[in-house]
Amino acid sequence: MINKFNNSDAPNTYEHWIDSGRIIIPCLKGRPIIKNWQDSSFKVSKEEWKKKYTHCAMGLRLDQDVDFDIDNDLTKRFIDKYVKFSGAIYGRPTNPRSHYWWKGQLPKKQFVLPKELEKYYEKFPHGATLCEIRSSSSQYTIVPDSKHSKADEYVKWEKYEGINEYPGNLNIDLRKVALSTALCILYASQGQRDNYCAAIAGVLLKHTKWSEEEINEFIHNLALESDDNEAEKRKSKGSSGKKANRNLGLPKLAEIIGCSTRTVAELFSWVGVEYAAGKEIAQEAVGDIIEYGHDRYIVKVNAFVDGVLKEKKIRVDGPTLMNQKAFYDEVIKQASVWIPKMKGPEFERIMMQKFNNRIQSEDYVEEANEDFVFIKYFTQYIKKEQAFSDKTNLLEYKRPHFNTTKKSLEFNLYSFEDFLVEKRIKIKRVDLVMNIQKILKAKKNHGKVKGKSCVSWRIDQYDLPKEDLIIDGEYEEVKETERITDGS
Repeated sequence: MINKFNNSDAPNTYEHWIDSGRIIIPCLKGRPIIKNWQDSSFKVSKEEWKKKYTHCAMGLRLDQDVDFDIDNDLTKRFIDKYVKFSGAIYGRPTNPRSHYWWKGQLPKKQFVLPKELEKYYEKFPHGATLCEIRSSSSQYTIVPDSKHSKADEYVKWEKYEGINEYPGNLNIDLRKVALSTALCILYASQGQRDNYCAAIAGVLLKHTKWSEEEINEFIHNLALESDDNEAEKRKSKGSSGKKANRNLGLPKLAEIIGCSTRTVAELFSWVGVEYAAGKEIAQEAVGDIIEYGHDRYIVKVNAFVDGVLKEKKIRVDGPTLMNQKAFYDEVIKQASVWIPKMKGPEFERIMMQKFNNRIQSEDYVEEANEDFVFIKYFTQYIKKEQAFSDKTNLLEYKRPHFNTTKKSLEFNLYSFEDFLVEKRIKIKRVDLVMNIQKILKAKKNHGKVKGKSCVSWRIDQYDLPKEDLIIDGEYEEVKETERITDGS
């Protein structure tokens, strides 16, 4: 490429830049060679530059300027669609018109496609990087008449009418360019394009303050520059979407592209969509719930770590699943990741849905089941005390009695309670009685042995191991009546 630009007023020497009141940094291979170049006190005079740095490229610190750096050529398809004016444009032979310049300041932002979309960007020379807003004293750009760091060629002006303020909202317009580039790269194949455009319109309608006209223009430009042969059909998606109240949005886009909703949301965050529709993202942030024991659950959590979507696992109990604050605390504590916050009702809805669809682990630990543990304690108690066929032992020694005819087991509550205390197992009396009723299926029993009152708890059809039974003398059994009281 032959650069035919010629404007004697265009700054192209260190003297020009220093005289304009700007800070230039000596660079080699694209990197500053002075460590303190970001300091507010940093400054290189013309005399100093002439003596020490004439062999260096000129890096201009962007204290008062905005440089829009284009890495992906597709970005250039959209720059004229949304950027109203730039008086200063430069580039190099192999990447022309790659820098647009304005006077002012903007939040710096590098527009990079998420790792999950690698299959779409892996063949581009700059990979995932599309473009970048450079601004502030912490950033610099190599200016015209300096040698490019990665190519044997010089950066040259292609337009210079002055570095001027932008006549509009530069931040919004540049972000539209970036998002358009990403959606162009991801543009759907034949058969999916109508839904693709409708879903984009759905996101913008739901989560931005863009007008129908803005959305229509955005979709139309996107379709045109994506070489959609039916672009004219797409340009009314903003209007038709609003009239029809179409329910297409992030999930549909994710389905068409073949990625997570969160990845699509990250792209739309570029134009101010607040983590793009929190409920969809939050729903994906919480994955499957796996039950590995009684009241014990593994919850899969999806979050971005260093730009890569990763699955983490946390272990919680039932009450933690039901308590939003407690759950988020455990995510931070165990997984060290941040997931989007949900509104209370939405959290309850999503967690209930996940819980109802929970998976039981193949390695389900039965010993973790509280019912099983309680039965184990009772079995140990029977084995220690043993059961007697003579009911006198129940009356006089509070030892279990087994009716060999009816296959029923009777035991004394206090005796069982003493066993638990001896084992340092703490169960409140009310909970103990409840467990006896609920887990052991025992009923309170009032009877007499040898004319004396004998209160016990009876389990019908109890499977007693032979080694735990002691056959003794006979006993007198009287009719037993069930009562509601819990005493013994």
